[in-house]
Amino acid sequence: MKKRMTIMYLVLLTVFTSTVAYSQIGIRGGVNLSKFVGADTENSENLMGLNAGISFSILQLGPVSLVPEVYYAEKGTRFTDQLRELQNPDPTQPVNPEEVDLDFNLAYVEIPILAKVRLPFLSTRVVRTYVAGGPVFGFRLDCNISVTSNSVEQQIESCKEDNFSDLETTFNEADRGYVLVSGIDFQIPMLGIVTLDARYYRGLSRLIENNVNDDVFNQSFTLMLGYSLSL
Repeated sequence: MKKRMTIMYLVLLTVFTSTVAYSQIGIRGGVNLSKFVGADTENSENLMGLNAGISFSILQLGPVSLVPEVYYAEKGTRFTDQLRELQNPDPTQPVNPEEVDLDFNLAYVEIPILAKVRLPFLSTRVVRTYVAGGPVFGFRLDCNISVTSNSVEQQIESCKEDNFSDLETTFNEADRGYVLVSGIDFQIPMLGIVTLDARYYRGLSRLIENNVNDDVFNQSFTLMLGYSLSL
């Protein structure tokens, strides 16, 4: 029994050492266009947000590697010409729903687990193309709503305020989905790797679950620029 435990320990140590030896740590940042999609998201429009985080390229086997990532991601959507079911933030000033832009602003910590495949037939010594994809797990950090009208100045309210208490309890704290990636790595001798990629994210978890108008999901297109340093 003790011998087996020793062998298992040595195997795990070898795997861990190999993983660290061939890992790449990178920083990434970019912008995305996100919106809500689904049967209950009529007139949903794109909203711009920021993405920033780090990535770890591990367990490389030939052209294939496993790349866990951790990001701060801003998402949401814009509804034009409607107030949906929100209460008027300022009852003393009547608002015509047809003159209102309504922005939902959500912020997540996202953890993609990507399988990255380098494409040798489209690569050179300096430029390497790749595709990647995998599941994404998101945890909501923040939620607020901004209302802009011709007759009312822009106002920003937290989902935790009394005006939007129903939204705070309705919006899910977590999101999950998948991401598809296409990108290019630029190998810079003695300096590292500069990466440019484009991403499509599609949420698989309903953002709200109230059995009424709840067919709502996150969707985003992201352009990312990154830098990796080989260890």
